[in-house]
Amino acid sequence: MTTLAPTTQVVPGPYRIVLATSFGVFLSALDSSIVNVSLVTMAGSLGVDMTVIQWVVVAYLLVMTSAMPLMGKFGDRFGKTRVFQAGMLVFIGGSLSCALSVGIEMLVASRLFQAVGASMMAANGLALVTYFTTDENRGRAIGMNSIVLAAALGVGPVLGGLLSQFYGWPSIFLVNLPIGLVGFAVVWKMVPATERVQEMRFDTLGAALFFSFLFLVVYYVSVSVDGSFLTSLVLISGILLSFIAFIIRERTFSSPVISLDVLADRRISTGIFSAILAYMAMVPVSFLMPFYLQKALGFNQFWTGVFLVVQPIMISITGPVAGFASERVRARTQTVIGLLVQLVGLLIIASGIPNIIPMAVGVAVMGTGLSFFSVGNGNFIMTCAPKKYMGVISALTNVARTTGFSVATAVVTTVFGIFFASFNPGGAESGPAYVLAYSLGVQSTVWVFCILALLAAIISAFRGMSPAEQARCEEDGVPLQMG
Repeated sequence: MTTLAPTTQVVPGPYRIVLATSFGVFLSALDSSIVNVSLVTMAGSLGVDMTVIQWVVVAYLLVMTSAMPLMGKFGDRFGKTRVFQAGMLVFIGGSLSCALSVGIEMLVASRLFQAVGASMMAANGLALVTYFTTDENRGRAIGMNSIVLAAALGVGPVLGGLLSQFYGWPSIFLVNLPIGLVGFAVVWKMVPATERVQEMRFDTLGAALFFSFLFLVVYYVSVSVDGSFLTSLVLISGILLSFIAFIIRERTFSSPVISLDVLADRRISTGIFSAILAYMAMVPVSFLMPFYLQKALGFNQFWTGVFLVVQPIMISITGPVAGFASERVRARTQTVIGLLVQLVGLLIIASGIPNIIPMAVGVAVMGTGLSFFSVGNGNFIMTCAPKKYMGVISALTNVARTTGFSVATAVVTTVFGIFFASFNPGGAESGPAYVLAYSLGVQSTVWVFCILALLAAIISAFRGMSPAEQARCEEDGVPLQMG
């Protein structure tokens, strides 16, 4: 049995709550992108090769993704503000430890610690925005929140390159300290405590099973997808067994991590699945394009960064507009249109290869569509979320993004490899034949992934209406079955 413990508080406005939580959202996303550009420098400094240094990225991704639902549950149970603040302190401590690392073992361990803090912030950031907003202003708040996320993902590679070049790789972790400390003070001052879900017992086993399921999924697709058959069999078996055991546990436990009735809610499940597919669809651009621009078209790192920053810029520009629209337009309409615009952007990119101008236009269109989809989808899911599961569902929306990226990265690598080999039978490693094969390989991969954006749009069309949309229909006298 669960109940909500009441609190007495002055509710901050949507702009104040977004400002306060933006520090944590920015940091958790920044460290997913700032490190990659410095891996070569780190490997040389620590005396390891690239197969070892990759664990600086993989360890962070594994723990952050796997722990988010658990940290969302902690937010529901112990208070979202409290867990968010604790996450900021853990993240700051982990960042300092990363900067002071004298060996690869200490650095990877510090990244694990840092990832726990990041998961606490990421899981509860959107939940706090939802908790302190209303149906009338939540869309704008989530739209502004998307600007922060896009800024972190866009700034990360550029900032990481500059800091590591002029001040050494430890500086990419030290920069988190002042941002984190200011953010902690702002949250302490501006964000009141939230209600806590009072539960008789905590579902420790269910939490462990769900953590294991997500951990094994991300580990398999990001590390072991090219492993031996036996390794793959063991991991896939572990994924299936942990998932089945989690379902059985949640059906029988009095206070589950998240009720299966909530996961079975068509409004929430369609939102999460369409998000996974939407983020997967953009991976050929975000992951393959840097390699294509540098290896085939001869771009340097700076101009590659300029090209890739087009998408975050478009998300930042369109995020507030998408948020405003999500308060007035049905989510089904906004998300389907957004996904179709994303699809058009992908088609423009594929058709434009290898011409840079149409490719950049395609990236801008794709970013616009993704912005309208993600803001409308996020507003819809969080409006449908039961209050006592708000933290967990907030975490799942973030897990949809990171899992989509992880799974698609593995699939993109395989799909591109097949196409590139078929277009390059002679095994050329340079010259016109190599460039042509690379161009055709990237183009064909983007074509294939267009299917995912289309599937996401189809799924999104069946999402139904949120409570806020139902209320608007009733006010306007529109029958719900026609609304």
